[in-house]
Amino acid sequence: MEKCKLEDVIPAGETAARIVKNMGRMHDRIYRPGVAGTSEAENVGWPGDWEGRAVLALSLEARALNMEPAYLDKLVDWIFHNCNEEGYRGDIIDFSSINEQSLAGHSWLLRGLIEYYNWKKDSRVLEKIKQIVQKLYLPTKGKYIYYPKKPDERVYDGKAAGELTGLEFSGWKVSSDTGCAFISLDGLSHVYELIGDPELLELLEEMISVFMTIDFVGISMQTHATLTACRGIMRLYSIHGNPEYLSFCQKMFEVYKQEGMTENYANYNLFSRPSWTEPCGVIDSFMLAVFLWEASGNSSYIKDAHEIWYNGVCRGQRPNGGFGCDHCVEDGRVRTHENFYEAYWCCSMRGGEGTTFASTCSLRGEKERLQFLFYFDGKYQIPWIPGLVLSMESSYPRTGEIFIRIEQIPETQNQVEFDFYIPKWAQNVRCIVGGTQVESRLEDSFLKTVIMPERGTEICLQFEIPLFTMPVVGNQHKGSGLVTLRHGSLILGTESQEKEVDVAQLKYKGNGVYSGGGRIFKPLDDAYMMETEQLKEVSYRILFQNAE
Repeated sequence: MEKCKLEDVIPAGETAARIVKNMGRMHDRIYRPGVAGTSEAENVGWPGDWEGRAVLALSLEARALNMEPAYLDKLVDWIFHNCNEEGYRGDIIDFSSINEQSLAGHSWLLRGLIEYYNWKKDSRVLEKIKQIVQKLYLPTKGKYIYYPKKPDERVYDGKAAGELTGLEFSGWKVSSDTGCAFISLDGLSHVYELIGDPELLELLEEMISVFMTIDFVGISMQTHATLTACRGIMRLYSIHGNPEYLSFCQKMFEVYKQEGMTENYANYNLFSRPSWTEPCGVIDSFMLAVFLWEASGNSSYIKDAHEIWYNGVCRGQRPNGGFGCDHCVEDGRVRTHENFYEAYWCCSMRGGEGTTFASTCSLRGEKERLQFLFYFDGKYQIPWIPGLVLSMESSYPRTGEIFIRIEQIPETQNQVEFDFYIPKWAQNVRCIVGGTQVESRLEDSFLKTVIMPERGTEICLQFEIPLFTMPVVGNQHKGSGLVTLRHGSLILGTESQEKEVDVAQLKYKGNGVYSGGGRIFKPLDDAYMMETEQLKEVSYRILFQNAE
């Protein structure tokens, strides 16, 4: 399957708004050269991390919006002029006493520099990437077998940003963000994809072999580190196709859903410890679900991705464009975390990757075939059907109406198969082309129809979205008998304290909102449109008891 690149899509509507707001946040002082990655920005103990995530966000957003960030080039220059003698950030590593936070932080710097290089094609950036790998990472080969992965070798108290605990085991300085060393699988696999270094591949294979032996729940591994590492493994799978890697990531994703995911599809910061959510990990889970669908074709991963995006990722964006943490559905309720309202030191920057990744997610395909996985607004130039351009406007998931218009067609016209993802709860599904309902078939969660595209052709996909309850089956409330209230893919919440819900008594008000018994039930995805103080104060009940 081929996919759209950032340059193939002009995002519009909600997707564009989220990217624009996040990019605006990325121009605030703490993300500028001379401040990002310094003690002034409270970046303590994670060299390469803050500044790397900032470069990553701005590079991706610049390509998505086709605009030049105000300070990105200067930020890259500042990083280059503020490295140690070995060519990387922070202290020179003692490889008999490895600081795992330095490895994790520089993984984000590698990711940021690679995306900057992919955009700018600056040869000095490629050389810096190679230097960091050569001087910081390759010397760790042979060390991962000694990585401390027993519960009595870890410390479970630490700041939200993570910190070195002061303990050392088997030549590793231990972080409170358990497992953060394996975040490097993301950055290093991205480097390998770029340059194909056999020595780097050996290191990656060693890291993965150790990572796959960890008891993630027993050691209370950080979910963000785990999911980021799995994304790196999936990137390597996409290159070499090792079925063991795919199988492992599939199993790991199921463990995450049962032991590390909140009832509104956000995450526990650490496995089996529902303390606070972390949008970095939520974005990781969204991306991983898409990667798993691409590799397996199992449409359940699209379902997961929809629910994660709308209830988890979108909930995490703040009115200033950044991203922040919630409590983990305490007392059946969702509310912002009073201490980590915005995780400006990490999650706000990862929001740039999450929102831009979403902008490219709607379409996949091959030859004369288009598969619609999502319904994000925008204008799409289809790279695998040169000359075909379409626009899409949708109010999904609040309503079941998606409008597509063919803007340009290839010189040689051929019929094109349109495959539309249809959630299992969707009712009365139909496809209308030029005002007439056309024949279609539902196959493996996709509505399929063949269309001869002509310039100006209008396609309308319609379905009804039901209201229903769904039992809680995983995580801290499993076996409780509690349910969530759903409008299709959307979880609904209410400010009321009342725990019982009677679906039959609720009346639809439109736009995914229901009322009944003096209560209003609404989706969680519009948090970033609220006033800051209102968002900080409001609390939504999302877990209910079905009325008898």
